[in-house]
Amino acid sequence: STWRTWSVPNGELIMSGEGHKDFVCGVAFHPGGSMLATSSGDGLCKLWDLASEKCAKTFTEHTGCVWATAFHHSGDFLATCSMDQTVRLYDLQSMRPRNTYRGHVDSVNHVNFVPYTNTITSASADKTLSLWDMRTALCTQTFYGHTNAVLHAASPVTGHHLASCDADGCVRVWDTRAVQEVLKIECGQATANASAF
Repeated sequence: STWRTWSVPNGELIMSGEGHKDFVCGVAFHPGGSMLATSSGDGLCKLWDLASEKCAKTFTEHTGCVWATAFHHSGDFLATCSMDQTVRLYDLQSMRPRNTYRGHVDSVNHVNFVPYTNTITSASADKTLSLWDMRTALCTQTFYGHTNAVLHAASPVTGHHLASCDADGCVRVWDTRAVQEVLKIECGQATANASAF
């Protein structure tokens, strides 16, 4: 229920925040470095002002564990995903909900933005990976092929690919223009928890 930040390379505790009533499962720094977002098993997403070392806003719209959170590159929007099968977008200028993205039929385990675009990526326990138009809240593409819960997804800074990993220990790379799998990597019997470019 507590998050902490440390300095590098000294390892000195800079600050910590308390306020969640359950485990903290996701953290993300604002691109400008002024804020930190935390997501928790208590169903809340909290936005922390790092200068004042206080919680600036608590978003309460999800009805299940909030697994992850991500800032848009502009710093104006925050996306969250939840066990309640939705992705939500918050406008950080007004500090109000902007859109809800519905379509997954199981927990949404990870969310992020395709770098420098208005596209949101979601990875779900329903074994799919989806791309969403941030502005219209419409699903623009869904990728099928995983045989177990998709736990994480990542996009490169440039190019048209997506990497995802699942609970079976499988990483898949997708071509987002051709909408097809281009590479499958078996990582072993353990769960594959994260992917990156």
